[in-house]
Amino acid sequence: MTKLPSDQLGESWARFLSHWIASCFGFMLNRLLPLVLEWPAPIEHPVFPRWWMLLGSAGLASLLTVVFNANLPVTARELMKSAAMGFAICAILQIFGLNG
Repeated sequence: MTKLPSDQLGESWARFLSHWIASCFGFMLNRLLPLVLEWPAPIEHPVFPRWWMLLGSAGLASLLTVVFNANLPVTARELMKSAAMGFAICAILQIFGLNG
């Protein structure tokens, strides 16, 4: 199995994927939570994000989270930090109008 370039910091592919998945979850939660909140009284013509666009943008934006968090252990606390960072990255992209 190939090693990550910064293996001396304790990074591994398992940590990388764990934090990436948690960050993608936080990113998608930010995009889908407003739809869930409007579910009881839906608007006339809702605009749902395309699933492939949502997954692709979450995956790309979550790489930023992994750069910072891949050397952290895979614990519930650290995964929550990764999910929160994915949520925050999505919010920042929405503020600047870069995320549809």
